[in-house]
Amino acid sequence: MRRITLPRRGLPALAAALALPAAARAREAWPSRQVTLVAPYPPGGSTDNVARPIAPKLAEVLGQNVIIENRGGAGGTIGSAAVAQARPDGYTLLVFPTAVMTISPHMMRLPYDVERDFTPVCMLAVSDGVMAMHPRVPARNMEEFLAHARANPGRLRFASAGNGTITQLTGEIFAHAAGITLEHVPYRGSAPALTGLLAGDVELQFDPIAIPAVKDGRLVGLATTGERRSQELPDLPTLRELGLFGEGGISFFGLAGPAGLPEAVVARLVEALEKVLAMPEVARAMAPVGLRPQMEAGEAFRRRIENDRAIFAEAVRRTGARVE
Repeated sequence: MRRITLPRRGLPALAAALALPAAARAREAWPSRQVTLVAPYPPGGSTDNVARPIAPKLAEVLGQNVIIENRGGAGGTIGSAAVAQARPDGYTLLVFPTAVMTISPHMMRLPYDVERDFTPVCMLAVSDGVMAMHPRVPARNMEEFLAHARANPGRLRFASAGNGTITQLTGEIFAHAAGITLEHVPYRGSAPALTGLLAGDVELQFDPIAIPAVKDGRLVGLATTGERRSQELPDLPTLRELGLFGEGGISFFGLAGPAGLPEAVVARLVEALEKVLAMPEVARAMAPVGLRPQMEAGEAFRRRIENDRAIFAEAVRRTGARVE
């Protein structure tokens, strides 16, 4: 066997290179290959509607392919668990809705710890959802709807994107504030829930994905769910305006990685996403389904998650919301 001899002056450099942890070597080159954004709900839902306009633009900025992997089920926990268990190298990231980090911990037994097992990166968007109703319900405004609901206690059902999601908790908080009873029907994502509502299998949905169907007249809009009126449905009042929601966290979407994600990778992602979220074409793609790009990173984003987690803990306790 031929022996390869290295110059003595090269040995210290080689030893130092070999001593570098794999994570450090990956950090220097990140990204050097494809990046996967895991959306923990099926295609076509609100989380998907955030990820899809962002992915190709992020790929342009980073110079590497960025793909979306939909891993739905169990109220977002299947996809979220996959990211929590992934290597913290920046190549597997989670696009998550509010509920994953702030609501589910109070309602479900999770296969991960939301405080320990993730690295928050930044906010991506906020949503202005709509309380959408099937037109067969004999009401065309909130006053008529509440009168009908009180005359028919327990006979109205609302669809959600799954147990432990904000689309469930919004319905629960609304029903509690209005003094009515609604039956919760969980689906495996926002898109299947909308399909159920359009088919008449349920009467209501609290979700931005229903905005196009309200605008084209297939569904009736009663109110919007954001902190301010929706640009897509400006004539509808918010639930907060009507006194039917109270104080609470906003519905947002964010990006996170596994615990231990290197600071250099986080910084590169934030820098790239600041550019992406400022692109007019990204805002135009999100607007029809009630989404608005919004950047928030660092300590402010971590503090928002912690504060909203406390807000929704109280809401879950007060409303008695539970996983069916």
